[in-house]
Amino acid sequence: MEKSYRRRRLKLTRKTISSSEGDLEEGPSPSGGHSPVSDALSPGSDRETPALEVSGISKSFSQRGRGIPVLEQVSLTVKRQEFVSIVGPSGCGKSTLFHIIGGLVKPDAGTVRMNGAPVTGQRGSVSYMPQQPALFPWRSIEDNVILSRELRGAARSEVREEARRWIAKAGLGGFEKAYPHMLSGGMQQRAAFLRALLAPQELMLLDEPFSALDALTRSEMQRWLLELWEENRRSVLFITHSIEEALLLSSRIYVFSGRPGTILHTVDVPFPRPRREEMTENPEFLRLKRQLSGWMREEQAKSGALR
Repeated sequence: MEKSYRRRRLKLTRKTISSSEGDLEEGPSPSGGHSPVSDALSPGSDRETPALEVSGISKSFSQRGRGIPVLEQVSLTVKRQEFVSIVGPSGCGKSTLFHIIGGLVKPDAGTVRMNGAPVTGQRGSVSYMPQQPALFPWRSIEDNVILSRELRGAARSEVREEARRWIAKAGLGGFEKAYPHMLSGGMQQRAAFLRALLAPQELMLLDEPFSALDALTRSEMQRWLLELWEENRRSVLFITHSIEEALLLSSRIYVFSGRPGTILHTVDVPFPRPRREEMTENPEFLRLKRQLSGWMREEQAKSGALR
């Protein structure tokens, strides 16, 4: 009876993920065990080949019979084990770019390559974390964290031990059997991040994951993400509206224009790792923050003038 109930729940979960998250995490079932670190540096892989190459991506949508350009000739790269951020005004096509990278939307022009292989229009190549945690309320925190592995056919017993280690590292020890509504917003975001981290895909797309959090919790989550990323070094493409957050977390920042989104500037962040919050008081950090803020204000003003 219990097994039958679980099968029905898992079937519903599969259907829900397919419709609500667009299968961004779906991919072939992994063989054997899984480690976020070993997947990022699989034996025989070419370390010089970027995890992600986006070349000349353009996209328009039709509205009332006329085309609305959203992205125009966007090209960017995420190297292996690199943390890259995108900043830009609202409505400049950042999330659309994520949908194109994840295979949910086909571009009008341009290509997407991962680890050197063309994947334009193909789903299942990335691990995705949206703005909201999107945890399933009927599953415990532990069961939410192992979901991506379970959907690929792994037995729960095989993945629980690894999941519990990461849950403890995320400061969620003792909440393994709790349900999402019992956790704070920051704790839910940690669980959602772990679910994305344990997915087998090397590239993680993080779409403003801290935007709904209050300032204090957001600062805490930034520190936590820095520590966790330093430990596993997954390839990450991160969308944020916070310039300080982008400078603190990233190795490189792409600055988008207003719609249609193009890349105006590429900023290589010069600070060594591991990074600490005290870095935000560094004169060079403050100079870069002012420079990026100025670019963003200019684009916001242009976008307002076009409305």
